[in-house]
Amino acid sequence: MIDGFVIISILALMFLFFYWYSYSTVASEDKKRAEIWKKRHQLEEAFNKRMKERAEMRRQKFEKFMNRSKEIQQELMRLQKSKRIQHN
Repeated sequence: MIDGFVIISILALMFLFFYWYSYSTVASEDKKRAEIWKKRHQLEEAFNKRMKERAEMRRQKFEKFMNRSKEIQQELMRLQKSKRIQHN
């Protein structure tokens, strides 16, 4: 009777070990997958932030360029007016 109990206990422990081993591998895979997703998400956020910063810099540069262009056009108009006045 005791030998049977020992054999059943060993089998039960063996099945528990197999269950634990299979669960631990699945849990570790899930943990790795979550870490990879988190890292990828952080990289995407950093990339999007850099793209927004670059877009803002381009917008500011374009705005400066347009303001300078308007100033030059105004100066040319002023010079044309002064030439017309001098010719008259």
